[in-house]
Amino acid sequence: MEAKDHHERSAARERRAGGICVLSRQRIVGNTNGSSTYLLSLCEALHQDGHVLHLLCPSPTMFGRWPALVMGREMAIFRSIKIRRAVRIGNVYVAVDPMVLKRAFVGVLGKVLARMGIRIAALSRPAPYAIGLPWEAADLRYVERHAPRQADGVLVDYAFLTEGIARVPAPCGPSAVVMHDLFSSRPSDFGPLGSDQTGGLVDFDTEMAMLGRAGAVIAIQAEEAAKVRQQLPGTPVLLAPMATVPVDAPQAGKGLDLLFIGSNTTPNVDGLRWFFEDVWPSVRRANQAARLKVAGNVAVSFPTGVPDGVVLLGRVDDLNPLYAEAAVVISPLRGGSGLKIKLIEALGQGKAIVATPTTLQGVAGVVAPAVLVADAAQAFADAITTLLADAVLRRAYGERALAVVRDHFSAEACYASVVAHFRRRK
Repeated sequence: MEAKDHHERSAARERRAGGICVLSRQRIVGNTNGSSTYLLSLCEALHQDGHVLHLLCPSPTMFGRWPALVMGREMAIFRSIKIRRAVRIGNVYVAVDPMVLKRAFVGVLGKVLARMGIRIAALSRPAPYAIGLPWEAADLRYVERHAPRQADGVLVDYAFLTEGIARVPAPCGPSAVVMHDLFSSRPSDFGPLGSDQTGGLVDFDTEMAMLGRAGAVIAIQAEEAAKVRQQLPGTPVLLAPMATVPVDAPQAGKGLDLLFIGSNTTPNVDGLRWFFEDVWPSVRRANQAARLKVAGNVAVSFPTGVPDGVVLLGRVDDLNPLYAEAAVVISPLRGGSGLKIKLIEALGQGKAIVATPTTLQGVAGVVAPAVLVADAAQAFADAITTLLADAVLRRAYGERALAVVRDHFSAEACYASVVAHFRRRK
C-alpha cells in the first residue's frame, strides 16, 4: 500500500512539474529510422537548452505488430515515458492491449509459416499506419490524465496529432508540430514508387488545417517550409534541417566497399531494387571485387535473390565502423519526401557520396557541391566507378561534405529557431 501511495505521489509531482509534453504515435525507441532520429534530435536540442521532456504516446496502435518495445539509450533524454495500454518493466514497455497482442501473434505465425514455404497474405498484412489513424476518445482522455500540468510547451510529432494540443491540461508555454514532410504531397513526390500505405491519407487543405492548430510548424526542408508559409501566413514556420555532429577528418575508406543504410520504407526498397537491377551490374563489370553492404531493416524486403557481391547486414547498432571502412556511400532514391536523414549523416561522416537528385530534395543548393549527383543508371554506375578508382578524389569530396555540415547542419544552425520558440516562456 505504501509503495502504491509513493508511486501516485510521484506521478502527481511529475504532472505538476511542467516540462515539455512530446506527443507521438510513431514507434519510437531510439534512432531506428529517419523520423525517429529527427524527432529525438530536436528533443536533444531542447534538453540541452535545459528543458524537461515527457514523452506521451496516447495510442497502443504505435506498437504495430510488436508485443514489446525496448527503449534505446537515446530515450534517456525523457524524464518520463508513458504509453497507453502498456506496462513498464525496466526499459521495456510491454503491450497489454488485446488487439496489439493479436497482431503480434499473427505476425509471428506468418513469419514461421513463411520459413516453411507457406505464404498466407492475410498473415503478412502490415498493421494499420498508426501515425495517420483518427483520434479515439480514449486517446484524448489519456492525454488529459497523463500530460504534465502547467506544461512549459507541447511538441507534437506529425500533423495528425495536433488535435491533442488542446487536451494538455492548462499549458502555459508554446506549442509546435514537427511536420517531417507534407503527407498530402506524397503521392506526387513518390514518383515511380506509386506512393505507399501513407499516400492519400490526407488532402492538402485538411493537412494545413491540422498544422494550423499548433503555435508553430517545424519544417525539415526549405521547399516544404515555403509551401506552408504561403498557406498559413499567420503561423510561424521554423526551418530546422536535421543536424549532425561531423567527424574530425574526411574518411576516404578502403578497398571497393559501397554502403547503403536505410529502414524498410517504400523509397528505400524501390531505390535498392533499381540499384540492384540497373546499376550494380555495370559497377561489377568495372570492378569484379566491388561489394555493397546494406545496413538497416530494409534488408527484410530482400529475403532471397540479392545479386552477387551484396551483403545484407540488417540492423547495426554502431554504424561508425561501416562508414569508416566504406569507400563510397550510395543513395539511389527515386521518390520520397521530406529531408533524407541518411544523406546528412553520411555528409557528417566525411564520405564520398553518389546520390540521385531526389535524395537532395530541399537541400540541393547547399549540398550539391559535396555530392556526385546522377539520375540515369549508367551515370550513377560511372560515378561510383570513378570514386572507387581514386582515393584522393574521395577524400576531396569528404572534405567538402564536412565543410557543408559545419556551415549548415550543426545543431546551432539547424535548431536555433526551435529552441528560441520554446524558450519564450521558459
